[in-house]
Amino acid sequence: MVFYRKYRPQKIDDLDSQAVRETLVSVLNQDVPHAFLFTGPKGLGKTSSARIIAKVVNCTESVKKRKDGFEPCDNCEQCISIANGTNMDILEIDAASNRGIDEIRDLKEKIRLAPMSASKKVYIIDEVHMLTTEAFNALLKTLEEPPDHAMFILCTTEPQKVPATIISRCFHIAFKKATDEELVRAFSRIVKGEKIAIDKKALSYIASLSDGSFRDGTKILEEATFFSQGEEITQKLIEEKYNTTNVASFIEEMMQCLNNKDTKKAFKLISELGKQGIDMKYFLQSLIENLHRELISQLESHGSEYLNLDINEIKNLFVLLSKAYQEVKYAVLPQLPLELAIIEWGENKYEEVKTFNIDKEEKISVSSLRKQIGDIKKIKAIYGNGEKVQSNKDETPKETERAVSSLLHASNHVTDEWLNTLWKNIIFEMKSYNHTIAGVLRGCRIGSYDKKKLVIETGYKFHKERLDDLSTKTELARICKMLIGKNVAVEVELKGR
Repeated sequence: MVFYRKYRPQKIDDLDSQAVRETLVSVLNQDVPHAFLFTGPKGLGKTSSARIIAKVVNCTESVKKRKDGFEPCDNCEQCISIANGTNMDILEIDAASNRGIDEIRDLKEKIRLAPMSASKKVYIIDEVHMLTTEAFNALLKTLEEPPDHAMFILCTTEPQKVPATIISRCFHIAFKKATDEELVRAFSRIVKGEKIAIDKKALSYIASLSDGSFRDGTKILEEATFFSQGEEITQKLIEEKYNTTNVASFIEEMMQCLNNKDTKKAFKLISELGKQGIDMKYFLQSLIENLHRELISQLESHGSEYLNLDINEIKNLFVLLSKAYQEVKYAVLPQLPLELAIIEWGENKYEEVKTFNIDKEEKISVSSLRKQIGDIKKIKAIYGNGEKVQSNKDETPKETERAVSSLLHASNHVTDEWLNTLWKNIIFEMKSYNHTIAGVLRGCRIGSYDKKKLVIETGYKFHKERLDDLSTKTELARICKMLIGKNVAVEVELKGR
């Protein structure tokens, strides 16, 4: 990633996202906030933007003032040291590696000290969502009353895991996936600096392969430069490098496999993709784009070119493939997410099952009730499709069926029996998310439920800490919504036994 590091934006005008440029110009032209929160996918320039802000607030030369904002001079000692990563007052912390309370306590102690040479100490915390609950609580106190000489810039790819109390104390800037035009603008800066011979179609093609990421696109450009051996980079060269020329025929074959739910043939096709070195991420992207066209065609009543499926089936297939696309980047075997999606599709894990109310027939999506394949089989058994599935010893299929049915058709009157049924099912659902947390829940109880808030009581501090974890509470809220049918706030209270 030589190109990406070498051509990182150094000034606001260098930022390739127009929306981010405009936002920073507007903010920095006023009283600069003491804390920022940058959110968005990887490779969009969050850390580079953080360094630019650090330059703006510490530049010692006469800052070039414009009618719509400020730019650092990029020549003074502060600007140069920040760009080189050697400024002692600009601290970059990787929360994935330094996520505990001890690291944040150390930060709190040192933040009170005046900067060594800069006007402001700037703490850039990357992947801030990785901090523990205790670390977040400690950081919150610092964000509430920071010293005048301190500034925080928090960066994350998963803002939903950042506590609302932290978000509320930061100026939030959301980094969105780059457009093709913004990507080409970034690539053009590199092409000019490296004197690379490349045609415009090739640049546009690289942008289409980048999934909206400056980092990913720059990596493709760097690889293409290496393989071109000094010759002009053309679209044909990139197609050959990523084996995308014959993807269209593979797409058509895969669509037919999906239509016929031919898992065996689909696996052979995936194996052939691997042998030919076709990029799996690009293949999935193309497959999803084709499926999207099929969905639009169905909605417009034009019929499907490849698929003999109804709209709901296409929608479920779209969800499966989209999930596979998100997972392929981090998969040990790049073909594995697609293979798992095909298995799930072929075995009807997505299918809708029916349960009957007194007055009407309702539909419940199995995929919305179970994440794991084993749990899907259990639900199938519950609704009597003929499969016999061995359940856990402490919860038989018969008990689960009665519990689920009770929840789905409960009246507005909340009884002790209803609450007991709800609690059993919350524990049951939690197993597919985390068996350890399900075990913790067995040592707790429902304290109260008023149709808006569910209070879980525990007699142990350790249990409360585990259940107060942001991701756990989010999952508890999701399970309650699934079982009860509406949003319910979840709180955990420590009670003496």
